Amino acid sequence: MLFTLEALEAKRGDCLMLHYGTAKDPQLVVIDGGPAGVFASSLRPRLDELKDDRSPDGPLPISLLMVSHIDDDHINGVLELVKMLTRLKAKEKERPYEIEEVWHNSFEDLTDEHAAASVAAVAAAAAAPSFNLRGNHDATMVLASVNQGRQLRDELNNLECGVNSGFKSKLVMVRDQEKSRDVDFDKLTLTVIGPHEDRVRALQEEWAKQVQKLGIAEAAAFADKSVFNLSSIIVLAKMGKKTMLLTGDARGDHVLEGLERAGLLKKGKLHVDLLKCPHHGSDRNVATEFFRAVTADNYVISADGKHGNPDTAMLKMLSEARGEDEYTLYLTNLTLPEDEDPKRLVKFFAKEKKAGKNYEVVGRSGKALSVSIDLGDESL
Repeated sequence: MLFTLEALEAKRGDCLMLHYGTAKDPQLVVIDGGPAGVFASSLRPRLDELKDDRSPDGPLPISLLMVSHIDDDHINGVLELVKMLTRLKAKEKERPYEIEEVWHNSFEDLTDEHAAASVAAVAAAAAAPSFNLRGNHDATMVLASVNQGRQLRDELNNLECGVNSGFKSKLVMVRDQEKSRDVDFDKLTLTVIGPHEDRVRALQEEWAKQVQKLGIAEAAAFADKSVFNLSSIIVLAKMGKKTMLLTGDARGDHVLEGLERAGLLKKGKLHVDLLKCPHHGSDRNVATEFFRAVTADNYVISADGKHGNPDTAMLKMLSEARGEDEYTLYLTNLTLPEDEDPKRLVKFFAKEKKAGKNYEVVGRSGKALSVSIDLGDESL
């Protein structure tokens, strides 16, 4: 059986492919598309390779296209992909890929109907060529991402695919009366453990309050601190006895709350075959206790040194939590092109090995499009 996570070179962002099924009938889930440039450099070339291999006489089927949350380094490539497909459809030309289902929580849907006007104002402001909020780069990027999410929602209306099918509230989330939400894709089960409805409700209320009291600029600053942590989709992928925990940019405490609610923690702990580390290995999203509670045989980090990710402090947390355990850490970039010290990780891991640590480090090799972790075997 096939159960593989492929982390594409996505610069500072995420662009993941989950392959499942059988060698004769492989299936594909695409999760996020990275920031600007990643669609052209990684995502489209890899999709074209898969089409040539799996579906040379027709479009490559994508069972699910998932946007973990509306941040540029996750949504940009997805938006480019969908725009390309809608343009081809409008021209009645053959499309190379066929998306069957999309999971995407746009900001309009994350906020309530009373905040719709403010979201429209945000989208209009973010679309302006001179868009800048008092030099606040992070807030500027937040509102630009709001606009990207809105564009994606509109573009999806032109494709014949499901959008958040089966989720009554139009949002991919766990509702108050639910512990989690299982969605089956043939032999693959995706258990949605976050976001939870109470966090989305808190976001709705706070966003409306901030816009009314303070205006768009201050609301953007609030969003920069809160929106993505609250709304990031957290999924446990399971095939047979193998599991992958895919965390997007969620905070570690939110991940643990979702796992606890779903009944997946046993005596406060969960072991998975693969953990996609939250927020590109940022130390702001996790603590040592998170890595003690959720352990894995394989860890994945997608980052290129931008914003200091992956943080050495986060790697120390993981190392401390696991002690002398054996596991494998996969990185899309072992040498960090956007870091002040591109060899920072190489030096860190050399010290770790000298200190007697037993884990293995695997980096994407050369000009390869991705690094892959294969969990599949015939016993699945």
